[in-house]
Amino acid sequence: MKQLYEATTPTAFQHNLIESILQPQSHLYVRQATGSGKTFAVLCTLLSQTIREHHWLLDTMKCSRQQAFEVQAVSTLIIVPNRELALQLYRWAESILSLAYPNVPQAKVVQCFVSGEGYENKQKRYLKRHGMPAIVIGTPKILNELILQEKLKLQAPSILQQLRPQQDESTAEFIKRLSKLHTTSKRGFNQTKDGADGMRGLRRLVIDEVDQVLRIPSQRASEKEKQLRKEKPKPGQLLLDGILLRTCGLSRLSAIWQQESLLSRERQEAEKLAAKETRKSSNARGWKKNWDPALGQRPPLDRQVDAMPKDPKLEKLRASMDLVGWRSLQLIALSATANSNVRQWMQRRGWMSSRPLIMGEPNEEAGLARLKVPAEVTHYCLVVENNELVRNLRAKEDSNAKREALPDQANIDQDTGDVWETDVSKRTEEEQVSAMQVMAEAASNCLAAMQPQGTVLIFTRSDASTTKFARVLEHHGVLAHDIMVHVDQELDTRVSQHIKDLGSQYRQPFKVFIATEEAARGIDVRDTSLVLILDIPRSAASYAHMSGRTGRFGRAGSVVSVVPRLL
Repeated sequence: MKQLYEATTPTAFQHNLIESILQPQSHLYVRQATGSGKTFAVLCTLLSQTIREHHWLLDTMKCSRQQAFEVQAVSTLIIVPNRELALQLYRWAESILSLAYPNVPQAKVVQCFVSGEGYENKQKRYLKRHGMPAIVIGTPKILNELILQEKLKLQAPSILQQLRPQQDESTAEFIKRLSKLHTTSKRGFNQTKDGADGMRGLRRLVIDEVDQVLRIPSQRASEKEKQLRKEKPKPGQLLLDGILLRTCGLSRLSAIWQQESLLSRERQEAEKLAAKETRKSSNARGWKKNWDPALGQRPPLDRQVDAMPKDPKLEKLRASMDLVGWRSLQLIALSATANSNVRQWMQRRGWMSSRPLIMGEPNEEAGLARLKVPAEVTHYCLVVENNELVRNLRAKEDSNAKREALPDQANIDQDTGDVWETDVSKRTEEEQVSAMQVMAEAASNCLAAMQPQGTVLIFTRSDASTTKFARVLEHHGVLAHDIMVHVDQELDTRVSQHIKDLGSQYRQPFKVFIATEEAARGIDVRDTSLVLILDIPRSAASYAHMSGRTGRFGRAGSVVSVVPRLL
């Protein structure tokens, strides 16, 4: 690790995360700031665990190498929202395996599946030639296609296979059998008689940038938006429904939980009603309360009634439904911006049958309200207008001091020029070309003025063209490339040769990459010292992920937002 990424020891957060994966006791819901090394720690742990299990099959179970890889086929699935992140993880895995485990065939350990011209056919041929690997990395759309075409076959782990209903089995009998499965799931491989068969099936499911993979409607979404989501679910939801509810059989756990929860609520309502009737009869016999809630007084302890007491029967069932262990499935969801709304939605879908271990920031319930950004990062904002005026955006003070704070405000108020449409999709072709020209000039001026000492990342809106913008930047003397050049080894080699062929004409002391908002998720470009965000981000979460590409692991960085003037 030190040779590849200058990493020697994990941070305290990474250490706890690694331990929770190596000793699986519960599902994991990880919410930690960008640049904290969540994904890297998970990937390294999964690679190490896969190799360790492979040696256990070879040495202890006396399997041949081919048999061991057949047992481990698709034991780990990593789902990411975009191909840039998928290719980055695959490139990391290749580097680690080639250095740490040079004798292990990489194609049997990890393969990557993404959409896009030049990728799909190559990946399918690779899968056909080498067979299914132990670790699969991919995006929801292509993974769905491979599963439907039966080119990628998933199997439920041995514990979850036993959830299948038996003939004439009652709910009470199933719950009793579930309790025994819970005990069995916590045993290690050496403590069971299953041997190698206990390692078959999907046992680790990682959802990186879970909020972007699922893209569930926000709490403020209209009923029409929620209904549309029900009718047209996203690829990530379709994929996880198929894996967890159908293949792994968690739909039955979800149905049993809903049924027992309903019965529990009915019992609680009956008990509350009985307690209320008892209090009424006590008052009728002359009892008078000596406390007044209007004055903030509470009833005596012997008269306090818990509005929703915990049902012991329901809590016992919840504990039995925790089947996470060595021979079962562990779900690991990660994101810097996933809040409790996403977690609760996953639980209602039945994907997490037990309470997950929430790791990371203690403000997970607060959502984006307290989203942290690295303290080492300095943030700037430039406002550009159609009349080529550029000004700094300063903190808003009281209205009387407004003219003093912004001395050029008088010129802006008198300006009668056109204002760009802030929604890129609604701009005309002329407006978009004009915006790109001015923003490219502003970006060029920023690079000239700031002279960054490291890599520069330029982010555009998801519906803008990175290729066109790269050509516009080239007219201003800035050589920039798509972020795919960074994550794709073949493209990187070709572009490096192209830069050499250009000679000194475009020789610049720093690399410049262009990416869209969606590609900002999880991308790690070493030594990024400056991030330029062009146009208005779609959300606060989007800004957090784009700005989080710099200032990683305590390094200093700068973020400059270039936005159009608003009406």
